[in-house]
Amino acid sequence: MGKHPNDILVLLYYYLVKYKGWSGPVVRNLATTHMLDKVAERFGQKCYEVPVGFKHISAKMSEVDAIIGGESSGGLTVKGHINGKDGVYAAALLVEMIAVTGKRLSEIYRMIEKECVAIYMEERDYKFSVEKKVRMQEILMEEKKVPGLPFEIDHISYMDGCKIYFKNGGWVVARFSGTEPLLRIFCEMPEREDAAKVSGIYEEFLGLK
Repeated sequence: MGKHPNDILVLLYYYLVKYKGWSGPVVRNLATTHMLDKVAERFGQKCYEVPVGFKHISAKMSEVDAIIGGESSGGLTVKGHINGKDGVYAAALLVEMIAVTGKRLSEIYRMIEKECVAIYMEERDYKFSVEKKVRMQEILMEEKKVPGLPFEIDHISYMDGCKIYFKNGGWVVARFSGTEPLLRIFCEMPEREDAAKVSGIYEEFLGLK
């Protein structure tokens, strides 16, 4: 298991609910792993999705009384702590989890995957010209075109970029970074090769290769 912020969020939510006995939902942004949804469902809880931006995480956490919220870029916070990102606190909780469970993080994550079924993410970033950005915005947000994809689509959201949800539980989102001149594609699928395949199809569709 890597040390991706997605993995850390999943581990901490699982720890708070299973080992510390906390009860409550989790909040993530739309580019963050749906493994959180699986863990929430496993414990009879709900996962709320918000646009990218930590202010949206904090606001939704207050609204639904969530016990943890975070994003794949690394920011997270826990109920009862500061209403903002705190990596030191998160690291301390991870150390506590290792001490309490007596297990390595990779062992705990494998337990979670066994209980909740694994899902695999692909992330890609692309630079672009001003002209290219205008055209991609037209395709994604105005014409609302999507590429031909080999998986059945459940629904599409335009809350923040264009996010396609598949009936198999996978998803792909294309959105412009709010902090850098980049288009980001995130895709998560039950099979690792399918996450790469869908990302590649989207890449070709937008002329990013």
